[in-house]
Amino acid sequence: MEKQGSVSIWLGNLKGEEDLDEYVALKYDEDGDSLPSLFFRDFHINHYETDEDFFEVEWLEESNKNISKLLEGISYEEIIIPKVKQYSELNKTYNSIILIYNFAYSGEVHSSGKFDFIGCTNYN
Repeated sequence: MEKQGSVSIWLGNLKGEEDLDEYVALKYDEDGDSLPSLFFRDFHINHYETDEDFFEVEWLEESNKNISKLLEGISYEEIIIPKVKQYSELNKTYNSIILIYNFAYSGEVHSSGKFDFIGCTNYN
């Protein structure tokens, strides 16, 4: 759900940046109506509750299991990283990041096979 000041974080593994872009891309039908991306469908998110302008996606060439390293360089990193350090030793390595700002995911689905929901925190 939309929530000012919150950021929801997912980590995953994809083969490349194009795969990540395809996974989060909204499609449009012949009437011009937006269709949810595979990411939205996997995590049961109503795409009308989010704003495309508040998405941050990143594909990394090297996988890592240290969340601090994975989130280096994201917006508000100096606030977000200390808040999620409890996950500093993840169970597996990741190379893809999806962040949705001003959105508090309910955590209904924790894993899609490609991505895992890591958590939600404040970024301000």
